[in-house]
Amino acid sequence: MKILYIGHEKELNGASKSVLDIIKGMENEHEIYVLTGYGDGPFYDALKQRKAKVLVYPYFKWCVGKFSKLGWIKKRLKWYCHQQFVNRKTAAAVAKIVRDEHIDLIHTNSGVINVGGLIRRACPDVKHIWHIREFADLDFRMYPLPPESAYYAFMNRWTDQFIFNSKAVAQHYTKLDPKKKNVVYNGVDPKNLIPESEREPHEGINLLIAGRVERAKGQYQAVEACEKLLQRGIGNFKLFIAGTVYCELDISEAVRDHVILLGQVSDMTAIRRKTDIELVCSRAEAFGRVTIEANLAGVPVVGSNIGGTRELIRDGVTGFLYEPENTDDLADKIEKLIRDETLRHTCGTAAREFAAAGFLADTSVKNLRRVYQKTFGEL
Repeated sequence: MKILYIGHEKELNGASKSVLDIIKGMENEHEIYVLTGYGDGPFYDALKQRKAKVLVYPYFKWCVGKFSKLGWIKKRLKWYCHQQFVNRKTAAAVAKIVRDEHIDLIHTNSGVINVGGLIRRACPDVKHIWHIREFADLDFRMYPLPPESAYYAFMNRWTDQFIFNSKAVAQHYTKLDPKKKNVVYNGVDPKNLIPESEREPHEGINLLIAGRVERAKGQYQAVEACEKLLQRGIGNFKLFIAGTVYCELDISEAVRDHVILLGQVSDMTAIRRKTDIELVCSRAEAFGRVTIEANLAGVPVVGSNIGGTRELIRDGVTGFLYEPENTDDLADKIEKLIRDETLRHTCGTAAREFAAAGFLADTSVKNLRRVYQKTFGEL
């Protein structure tokens, strides 16, 4: 089978890492094509290391951030006057390639781009899977540029199957056809699996929060919780913040000596070998790839009890859930793990076993194959 994957990112964020894992799992049995809007950057560079045929054409997102009334009006004007026509032009060009190359399946890797649906509309004999990986509105304040009714009508009309990366995301999109909905959790590369024997000794307690430094990811909550720990007389810890900084993070003088900004980290396994507790404080995490990566490293996670995170943490067994936005509760859960070394170890061991049993890349690819078979009526 010939499969065209469509990406939406230039950087290597969670969605792009996940589709690369899928491509790696599929490329030995299928002929892979990838459409990207960027001819450079980390995602493009990673694609060039795979067997895929990479197509580079311009296209725009049809869901974008809505932060002010005037800004939103300007973005919609750009969409209606220019961007939607670029998308249609690109779709027409790629549709010709799809027909000429006899591509069987289009797999769109995000809900914030519509070019896959446009290609599907131009190629009635080709199947289209739309992979929704985000709470666009709740997490990123992103909303469709077309009217909402047209947005959902288009998705339902030109999609054969939807895939969601958590039950929470599937339940959130109530206007998408329930008969086409499938939940497939993201898979993580087994290179993230760190046996207990490979963890590295260190002094004190190392906390880690990983991801883009922005309001939605909640690094500010982690810093506030650390301030509360200091107020309680707990000071034997460091908080490591890994990720590209997209917004200013207010770190008070009181906690400054306990917070280390790492910036973008290419080898997270090296960091996690010395991590005792990982934090996931996102406003609405659709899945939470970092949760599974931490678990595979034997690191218990304290995560916000919302979105996909609550599906990945067995509260009190593999880690702890805390009340969203409640930094007192977050500090309580961190303190519990800091004070009890045995609890940290047992949670970390249980987390590693839980993640390895259900969230490795091979498991995700196997579940995707079932959806592909369903799409072609083979189940």
